Amino acid sequence: MARPAMKRPMPRSRPATYGPATRLARILYGLFSRPHGWSFEAIRDELSISERTLLRYLAACRRELVDAEGRPLVEVVRRGDRRVLRLAEAARAPDSTSYQALSFYFALTVFRFLEGTVLKDGVDDLWQKFARGLPPGQQARVAGFARKFYTVPYAMKDYAGHDDALDVILRCLIDQHTMRIDYGGLWLEGHTHEFDPYTLAMYRGGLYLIGRSHHYRKVVWLAVERIRRAEKLAKRFEYPARYSPEKHTEGTFGIVDGEETRVAILLRTPEAVELLSSRRLHPTQRFEHRRDGTAVLRMTVRGTRELTNWVLGLGPFAEVLEPADLRARVAGMVEETARLYRGK
Repeated sequence: MARPAMKRPMPRSRPATYGPATRLARILYGLFSRPHGWSFEAIRDELSISERTLLRYLAACRRELVDAEGRPLVEVVRRGDRRVLRLAEAARAPDSTSYQALSFYFALTVFRFLEGTVLKDGVDDLWQKFARGLPPGQQARVAGFARKFYTVPYAMKDYAGHDDALDVILRCLIDQHTMRIDYGGLWLEGHTHEFDPYTLAMYRGGLYLIGRSHHYRKVVWLAVERIRRAEKLAKRFEYPARYSPEKHTEGTFGIVDGEETRVAILLRTPEAVELLSSRRLHPTQRFEHRRDGTAVLRMTVRGTRELTNWVLGLGPFAEVLEPADLRARVAGMVEETARLYRGK
């Protein structure tokens, strides 16, 4: 008699793991609430995952989450050194268009001081075209942006009478043409010289043109309002591959270049420490906090001309400790000012 076949034991089922699926869902949910995207670093910290795991998740999303035409619904963009994940255009919620319009409009408000110039007219025209291209529902939402988002101008320079110079500057910048400039200079000593424009920069409510002066044979900056006349020349220049405005102004306190100097400034009250430590005054800034609530601000700057005026603006709440020549210069100007108010 044949022996009955023995039944094999059923394998124990492993408990289902939903970790990866849950994390993928959290990433997608997070993107819907972040119209401008979510940085890789923030995602890793939020989900406690490694870079390798995040890249694996992104590969799965790009492969499986696509629209009707096979285009991925998520995309990776770079913002400086950061990588940011965001929803692609086809997957964004209608509100994201309003967020984009807000970012665009608020960025344009910094040009308010250029009222009456070709630059301001171009900015206004650009915004009008952008707004007209929005869906009707979104147009109603952005209609009140002029009152909802506003920049308060402070001591802005007036460029209403500099349209001709600005027009020449813009054309020469775009087409890389050498200019002939009649420049007044700080003390209106002035001279006419040829100039290769590299960058039009905005600084403290003013416009400055950075480029190579054929007269000085080096890169200099010119205040636009001191350009008495500008002419576009026929010859063109090769834009230098190694030049960048960031590198040219790196280390300067403001825009005026000078000798590299180590400075130490005592911030004499806790209020001054709180006010200034929340700002990015200089890339090398370092605050040494003291027990009494004061702090020493240390920086290594290229040029102290603008730093002198900045310290004077802080009045009795800041004291230059070093270098000695900067301390003496500030002290001399304070004494001269005091004499004016005491009477001669």
